[in-house]
Amino acid sequence: MRENPRPGEFYRHFKNKLYQIVAVATHSESKEQLVIYQALYGDFGVYARPLDMFLSEVDREKYPDIEQKYRFEKVENIYEASKQITDRNSSEINIETNNKMQQEESGDEPKNFFIDFLDADDYHTKKKILLANKENITDKQLDAIFDIYGLKRNGIDKTIDIADFIAYLDMQIHFEGKRLGNRWHL
Repeated sequence: MRENPRPGEFYRHFKNKLYQIVAVATHSESKEQLVIYQALYGDFGVYARPLDMFLSEVDREKYPDIEQKYRFEKVENIYEASKQITDRNSSEINIETNNKMQQEESGDEPKNFFIDFLDADDYHTKKKILLANKENITDKQLDAIFDIYGLKRNGIDKTIDIADFIAYLDMQIHFEGKRLGNRWHL
Protein backbone atom coordinates (compact mmCIF):
# COMPACT_ATOMS: atom_id res chain seq x y z
CA MET A 1 0.00 0.00 0.00
CA ARG A 2 1.26 3.48 -0.89
CA GLU A 3 2.07 6.05 1.75
CA ASN A 4 -0.34 8.99 2.05
CA PRO A 5 1.01 12.33 0.84
CA ARG A 6 2.06 14.87 3.46
CA PRO A 7 2.09 18.69 3.39
CA GLY A 8 5.20 20.07 1.73
CA GLU A 9 5.95 16.97 -0.34
CA PHE A 10 6.33 17.21 -4.11
CA TYR A 11 4.60 14.98 -6.64
CA ARG A 12 4.88 14.58 -10.40
CA HIS A 13 1.67 14.00 -12.36
CA PHE A 14 1.91 11.44 -15.15
CA LYS A 15 1.56 14.31 -17.65
CA ASN A 16 4.91 15.57 -16.30
CA LYS A 17 3.72 18.54 -14.21
CA LEU A 18 4.98 19.20 -10.67
CA TYR A 19 2.74 19.81 -7.66
CA GLN A 20 3.26 20.47 -3.96
CA ILE A 21 0.97 19.00 -1.31
CA VAL A 22 -0.79 21.66 0.75
CA ALA A 23 -2.82 19.33 3.01
CA VAL A 24 -4.82 16.15 3.26
CA ALA A 25 -8.29 17.29 4.26
CA THR A 26 -11.49 15.53 5.27
CA HIS A 27 -14.74 16.38 3.47
CA SER A 28 -17.10 17.87 6.07
CA GLU A 29 -20.11 15.77 5.06
CA SER A 30 -18.90 12.58 3.38
CA LYS A 31 -15.74 12.26 5.54
CA GLU A 32 -13.85 11.37 2.35
CA GLN A 33 -10.16 12.25 2.47
CA LEU A 34 -9.08 14.83 -0.12
CA VAL A 35 -5.58 15.76 -1.21
CA ILE A 36 -5.16 19.54 -1.56
CA TYR A 37 -2.26 20.35 -3.87
CA GLN A 38 -0.82 23.33 -5.72
CA ALA A 39 0.58 23.47 -9.24
CA LEU A 40 4.21 24.56 -9.49
CA TYR A 41 3.71 26.03 -12.96
CA GLY A 42 1.38 28.36 -14.84
CA ASP A 43 -1.09 30.14 -12.59
CA PHE A 44 -0.08 28.05 -9.52
CA GLY A 45 -3.67 26.80 -9.15
CA VAL A 46 -4.77 24.90 -6.05
CA TYR A 47 -6.73 21.67 -6.55
CA ALA A 48 -8.51 18.99 -4.50
CA ARG A 49 -8.73 15.33 -5.46
CA PRO A 50 -9.99 12.29 -3.51
CA LEU A 51 -7.07 10.50 -1.85
CA ASP A 52 -7.79 7.14 -3.51
CA MET A 53 -7.85 8.80 -6.95
CA PHE A 54 -4.64 10.71 -6.16
CA LEU A 55 -2.88 7.45 -5.27
CA SER A 56 -4.39 5.40 -8.12
CA GLU A 57 -2.52 3.89 -11.05
CA VAL A 58 -2.58 5.47 -14.51
CA ASP A 59 -5.42 4.15 -16.69
CA ARG A 60 -3.42 2.08 -19.22
CA GLU A 61 -6.35 1.81 -21.64
CA LYS A 62 -6.75 5.58 -21.79
CA TYR A 63 -3.00 6.38 -21.66
CA PRO A 64 -1.10 3.38 -23.12
CA ASP A 65 2.11 5.32 -23.83
CA ILE A 66 2.63 6.70 -20.31
CA GLU A 67 5.65 5.18 -18.53
CA GLN A 68 4.74 6.33 -15.01
CA LYS A 69 2.91 3.66 -12.95
CA TYR A 70 0.84 5.95 -10.71
CA ARG A 71 -1.23 9.04 -11.52
CA PHE A 72 0.94 11.02 -9.04
CA GLU A 73 4.38 9.86 -7.93
CA LYS A 74 6.36 11.33 -5.07
CA VAL A 75 9.46 13.30 -6.06
CA GLU A 76 12.37 12.83 -3.69
CA ASN A 77 14.75 15.22 -5.44
CA ILE A 78 12.78 18.27 -6.58
CA TYR A 79 15.87 19.82 -8.19
CA GLU A 80 16.40 16.83 -10.50
CA ALA A 81 12.70 16.59 -11.33
CA SER A 82 12.43 20.27 -12.21
CA LYS A 83 15.65 20.03 -14.25
CA GLN A 84 14.21 17.14 -16.29
CA ILE A 85 10.97 19.02 -16.90
CA THR A 86 12.87 22.22 -17.70
CA ASP A 87 15.06 20.33 -20.18
CA ARG A 88 11.98 18.96 -21.95
CA ASN A 89 10.27 22.36 -21.95
CA SER A 90 13.48 24.03 -23.10
CA SER A 91 13.67 21.85 -26.18
CA GLU A 92 10.07 22.86 -27.01
CA ILE A 93 10.89 26.52 -26.38
CA ASN A 94 14.07 26.21 -28.48
CA ILE A 95 12.03 25.16 -31.51
CA GLU A 96 9.62 28.07 -30.99
CA THR A 97 12.44 30.53 -30.34
CA ASN A 98 14.44 29.43 -33.38
CA ASN A 99 11.40 29.90 -35.60
CA LYS A 100 10.81 33.40 -34.21
CA MET A 101 14.47 34.36 -34.52
CA GLN A 102 14.61 33.25 -38.15
CA GLN A 103 11.58 35.40 -38.90
CA GLU A 104 13.09 38.42 -37.14
CA GLU A 105 16.58 38.16 -38.69
CA SER A 106 16.21 40.61 -41.53
CA GLY A 107 18.72 43.37 -40.65
CA ASP A 108 22.50 43.26 -40.59
CA GLU A 109 22.78 44.90 -37.17
CA PRO A 110 21.81 42.71 -34.21
CA LYS A 111 19.12 44.25 -32.05
CA ASN A 112 20.12 44.96 -28.46
CA PHE A 113 17.48 42.83 -26.75
CA PHE A 114 18.96 43.44 -23.29
CA ILE A 115 18.17 47.16 -23.40
CA ASP A 116 14.71 46.36 -24.79
CA PHE A 117 14.23 43.90 -21.91
CA LEU A 118 15.22 46.51 -19.31
CA ASP A 119 13.04 49.19 -20.93
CA ALA A 120 9.95 46.98 -21.29
CA ASP A 121 6.95 48.33 -19.40
CA ASP A 122 5.34 45.06 -18.37
CA TYR A 123 6.21 41.47 -17.44
CA HIS A 124 4.55 40.00 -20.56
CA THR A 125 6.86 42.02 -22.81
CA LYS A 126 9.92 41.16 -20.71
CA LYS A 127 9.07 37.47 -20.93
CA LYS A 128 8.55 37.66 -24.69
CA ILE A 129 11.89 39.42 -25.21
CA LEU A 130 13.73 36.96 -22.97
CA LEU A 131 12.23 33.90 -24.69
CA ALA A 132 13.00 35.25 -28.15
CA ASN A 133 16.64 35.90 -27.20
CA LYS A 134 17.48 33.22 -24.65
CA GLU A 135 20.17 31.75 -26.89
CA ASN A 136 21.97 35.12 -27.03
CA ILE A 137 21.87 36.08 -23.35
CA THR A 138 25.23 36.09 -21.60
CA ASP A 139 25.98 35.05 -18.04
CA LYS A 140 26.80 38.68 -17.24
CA GLN A 141 23.39 39.83 -18.51
CA LEU A 142 21.65 37.05 -16.62
CA ASP A 143 23.50 38.01 -13.42
CA ALA A 144 22.36 41.61 -13.91
CA ILE A 145 18.74 40.56 -14.42
CA PHE A 146 18.75 38.44 -11.26
CA ASP A 147 20.40 41.30 -9.31
CA ILE A 148 17.89 43.87 -10.56
CA TYR A 149 14.99 41.74 -9.33
CA GLY A 150 16.70 40.81 -6.06
CA LEU A 151 16.81 37.12 -6.94
CA LYS A 152 19.53 34.56 -6.29
CA ARG A 153 20.80 32.83 -9.39
CA ASN A 154 21.32 29.06 -9.25
CA GLY A 155 24.39 29.42 -11.45
CA ILE A 156 24.69 25.73 -12.32
CA ASP A 157 23.08 25.89 -15.74
CA LYS A 158 22.10 28.94 -17.78
CA THR A 159 19.04 27.21 -19.28
CA ILE A 160 17.70 26.38 -15.83
CA ASP A 161 18.35 29.93 -14.62
CA ILE A 162 16.46 31.35 -17.58
CA ALA A 163 13.59 28.92 -16.96
CA ASP A 164 13.58 29.93 -13.27
CA PHE A 165 13.41 33.61 -14.19
CA ILE A 166 10.61 32.94 -16.68
CA ALA A 167 8.71 31.15 -13.88
CA TYR A 168 9.29 34.24 -11.72
CA LEU A 169 7.88 36.45 -14.51
CA ASP A 170 4.87 34.13 -14.84
CA MET A 171 4.22 34.48 -11.11
CA GLN A 172 4.51 38.27 -11.36
CA ILE A 173 2.12 38.31 -14.33
CA HIS A 174 -0.36 36.18 -12.41
CA PHE A 175 -0.32 38.20 -9.19
CA GLU A 176 0.10 41.63 -10.81
CA GLY A 177 -2.98 40.90 -12.89
CA LYS A 178 -4.98 40.11 -9.76
CA ARG A 179 -3.71 43.20 -7.96
CA LEU A 180 -4.51 45.51 -10.85
CA GLY A 181 -7.87 43.82 -11.34
CA ASN A 182 -8.73 44.33 -7.67
CA ARG A 183 -7.77 48.00 -7.82
CA TRP A 184 -10.50 48.68 -10.36
CA HIS A 185 -13.19 46.81 -8.42
CA LEU A 186 -12.94 48.63 -5.07
